[in-house]
Amino acid sequence: MSVLLTAAEMRLTKQANAYQIKNPNQVETEFTITSESKAAQTLKLNDQSKINDLKDFLKSYDMTNISTDELKKVGAELYKNGLIDDNVFSSFIGGDRAFDVNGEQTDTDKKFNAIAMFNEMLADNTAYNNEYPQYANQDSAIVARQGLIGANQAISALAYFANSGNSTLAVHEKA
Repeated sequence: MSVLLTAAEMRLTKQANAYQIKNPNQVETEFTITSESKAAQTLKLNDQSKINDLKDFLKSYDMTNISTDELKKVGAELYKNGLIDDNVFSSFIGGDRAFDVNGEQTDTDKKFNAIAMFNEMLADNTAYNNEYPQYANQDSAIVARQGLIGANQAISALAYFANSGNSTLAVHEKA
């Protein structure tokens, strides 16, 4: 059961509700990748054995039905291998952004659609920057936006690799 906090309650606690995904069935975004070469380029993968290793690692993950715990594992693997930077890693380990009153992540095993979530977070960020342009050029706002753009790019590449059966680069890849 989800509890929505009022503004007064939010000032007195570190608790935050999970990000509310408006379109949980969304699987395509402007970042959607349809070829292995584009997915490899997005993650700066140029070694076929590393691509195969990543595909093997991703076989048990579905980016449209993933938990915060799983997203942390995927993010850690990507970060460890230099495929994402610390801003993108931060977006991954934040998961669905649910925290208890002590600031600890909650419901980290609850599944959600990471493709839709990161896409909607970026759209919300864009809307906020448009509404409050005085904040859009601050360093923290720029870093947050770069992290969300990178998270969208990475999650799309991961979704492609997770659903790809072919282990070699090819023009006729099954999507």
